[in-house]
Amino acid sequence: MSSRCYIFFDVDDTLIEWTVSWVGAFVQAAREVGVEIAPSDSLEALNIGFSTFYEDYLRQHADAGDEMAFWRAYDGRILETLGVRAELPKATERAVHLLRDPRARRLYVEVPEVLRQLSDRGARLGIVSGRPRAGPDLETLGVLNYFSPVIDAFAARSSKAEGRMFHMAAEAAEATGLPAWHVGDSYDGDVVGARAAGLRPILVDRKGLHTAADCHRVKDLREVVNIVEEARE
Repeated sequence: MSSRCYIFFDVDDTLIEWTVSWVGAFVQAAREVGVEIAPSDSLEALNIGFSTFYEDYLRQHADAGDEMAFWRAYDGRILETLGVRAELPKATERAVHLLRDPRARRLYVEVPEVLRQLSDRGARLGIVSGRPRAGPDLETLGVLNYFSPVIDAFAARSSKAEGRMFHMAAEAAEATGLPAWHVGDSYDGDVVGARAAGLRPILVDRKGLHTAADCHRVKDLREVVNIVEEARE
C-alpha cells in the first residue's frame, strides 16, 4: 500500500524518550551547591520559564545558532528563579551536563521501524519541534536522514506556541502537493497548532490521559502507519 503524504513529527516525548527528569536535574544541581528545593518548586519554575522567557532566549541565540549558549542562559535563569545565587555558574553547568548528556535520551523502541515503514511506503517525513535545535540529537540517534525539513525553534525564530513553525511545515507540504499530518504528544502544543496551520493532527497519548481528544489518538507510533494509509483509501 502507498502512504503518499507528508508527516511531520514532534521530537520530545514523541520520537525521543527522556531517561533523566528535568525536574530532578534542577533539584540535583541546586542541592550540589547547597540549595534545597522541592520537586514541585522545580516543576513550577520550569513551567514559568517556558511560558515567560523561553522565547526571549530563543530569539537572542537564534542568529548564532549556539544551542549550548542558549541552554546555559535558560537553565541559569531557571536556577536563579529557584533561589540559586552564590554558585549559580557551577549549578548551571551541572544542570546543563545532566540534561545534555547523550545518555539522557533515547528513541522510543518502535521509532526506527515506523520511520522505515513510512519512508518505504512513500511518505515524506519532517520535523516540527520546539527545541532550539532538533538535528543534533536526531543525528546522534541515527534517524536524522529520514527528515526534511527539520523545523525547530532556531529555524522558526520562535517557540512552537507562536505557530510559525507549523505554517512553515504546511508551506513545505503544499509545495509537494501532498496531504500533511503532524504527530505530537501535546494537545495544546501540537494538535491546536497543527490544525491552525491546516495540518491533520495525530495525538501521541502513551499513558492514555486524553481519551476524549477530538482527533486521531495513538498510544504507539506504529498506529500512525495505519491511520495515514486508511486516510488514503
